[in-house]
Amino acid sequence: MRGGDLLHGVDGAFTLVRCACGMVYLNPMPDNAELARYYPDDYCPHRERKMDPSLKKHRAWKVFILRWYYGCPVDGPAPPRFLRLLARPVLFWLSLSTLKSMIPYHGAGRIVDVGCGNGGWLLRLKNCGWDVHGVEIDGPAAAAAGAAGVPCVRGTLHDAHFADGSFDVVRLHYVFEHLVNPGETLDEIRRILKPGGRCYIRIPNIDSLTFRLFGRHWFPLDIPRHVFHYTPRTFMRLAGQHGLAVTRVHAHSPPSGFFTSLDYARRAGAVPRWLAWVREDCAFCRNLWRPAGWLVDRCGKGDIVEYTLTPAATAFDISGTK
Repeated sequence: MRGGDLLHGVDGAFTLVRCACGMVYLNPMPDNAELARYYPDDYCPHRERKMDPSLKKHRAWKVFILRWYYGCPVDGPAPPRFLRLLARPVLFWLSLSTLKSMIPYHGAGRIVDVGCGNGGWLLRLKNCGWDVHGVEIDGPAAAAAGAAGVPCVRGTLHDAHFADGSFDVVRLHYVFEHLVNPGETLDEIRRILKPGGRCYIRIPNIDSLTFRLFGRHWFPLDIPRHVFHYTPRTFMRLAGQHGLAVTRVHAHSPPSGFFTSLDYARRAGAVPRWLAWVREDCAFCRNLWRPAGWLVDRCGKGDIVEYTLTPAATAFDISGTK
């Protein structure tokens, strides 16, 4: 497949190839210096975003969810685990209304976010009891994180030179697909994770329904910044080759994936005839997508997949057996 940059209009056409194993990647593969030229100054994840780490609004409710559902030691230690497990079936539904970007507190709560941007998400975790660290390749974004009180290394995860077994949690949120050295990065994650630690990696799924519908106009394709594209099978195989086992796979199809892809296709005159009636700016259409997207996710064909990984020696497979 050949395609161009539909988001920022970088000059040139780029080629994607599919390996016999199912992996899709840019060919020729750019090096880091070339790849840096494809990120304009106004690249969305690097823009300055408002930080609001406080819990002032509905504080009591948020603290209750943080302590009883996520196990965070905010305003005191979290309740005992067995009590939280008993309350979990009810608290799960309550948690859907707020603080959805949180993750369960784990170990001593030491976390590194690779590609942390301006540190806004880490700052919220810091105020909930986490020991936070960031890694960010963009200079202004890394400086903003440091100014906000988030320790941040400018560069790659390898540049940070963290000690062996130094983190309970490693997170890469829409970062892994940008890496030209994914295997080496997984090795580094495996090295810095504590025994029993967790890694959360969120990436696009090229086996998704919307990729099949829109092809080169699929929004998460983001040529040429996304250099590798994974299916669940290819990602889990790669992770296993580098000492990490996937314990959970969670698909998510936000409306932006479908409707931005539809917009790209419409501009190119390539919208399937049966989708021509759907409008990107129609609230009814967007609300109609939500149950459809939920069903697509349940079938494993969602746009975005978040993988939870652990070091293989202490991993559980997806069925829950050791």
